[in-house]
Amino acid sequence: MSVFKTLLKPQKNPLYFSLKSLPISSRFYSSTTSTTTPSSPQENKKPIDVIFKEAVGLCKKAEGNCEGENTNELKSRLRELEREVIELRANSNVKRKELKKSKSLYAVFTNQPGYGERTREQVPEVYNELSPDMELFVNHLYKEGYFNNANFLRGNKLEFGCFQSRYGRDFIKFAAEKFSLDHQEIAKWLSASDLKKVALFGCPSLTKKNVFAAKRLRKFFEIQENTICSKCVLKQSCKFVNQSVWKGDTKNLNLAVVMRVIILYALELVRPELGMPNEIQVSVSRLLKEVLKLSQTMS
Repeated sequence: MSVFKTLLKPQKNPLYFSLKSLPISSRFYSSTTSTTTPSSPQENKKPIDVIFKEAVGLCKKAEGNCEGENTNELKSRLRELEREVIELRANSNVKRKELKKSKSLYAVFTNQPGYGERTREQVPEVYNELSPDMELFVNHLYKEGYFNNANFLRGNKLEFGCFQSRYGRDFIKFAAEKFSLDHQEIAKWLSASDLKKVALFGCPSLTKKNVFAAKRLRKFFEIQENTICSKCVLKQSCKFVNQSVWKGDTKNLNLAVVMRVIILYALELVRPELGMPNEIQVSVSRLLKEVLKLSQTMS
């Protein structure tokens, strides 16, 4: 019993004495936050400013701290980093502007994916005037209402000068395709000999849609793919060499397929390497005249 009373005496308990002698704020902090013993590793934690200085290279990682390190050097480093960020942003904006400039009007108009996903056609952005046959056909499309949504025509008035850009020619191409979907009955009256000449010449471009339109035309005339692909000047860049079409109706001639091919030749939307011969130009011209005449007769 005497031993128990001795232990309860404040003056004989060093721990109680040390706590009592501390200020109230210190005792509160110790009782609420400090749960480790004096030998705990947490006593060796570095201040956050020291960790930051070590991270940016203002001092070496070592025991102790960097309290004596010059803070001007830190500010200098931060300013340097800020300048680098500004320069990177400026370069990024320049590259973005260059990319927008190099992007063709066709890509803007059709909202196609980036250059790495599809083959970009190496064709000019400014063209000569439309041929007389093409002007007659475009005028017919305009009268039939296929240019009602053409926002590049001022006051919705037909001006052929608007079609010397890639944007204008793309709009003709889409209008012609829409026209062909509305006039499928014309296909069976077209000249088979001219169509076959066009089919034997190959593909007008390397885009998948146009390549497979030409393949469908060849399939209709039972022309072997390897016969055309083996002598094609674009085969090194083409992803569809010797591939055949098997889906869809290949026994009946589709006017949309025909127009998709001949309109590219008529609008000069072809690769310059092809060097379109005169006989193909003549066949395309005749086919356009037939389409126009049959449309006017059947309407």
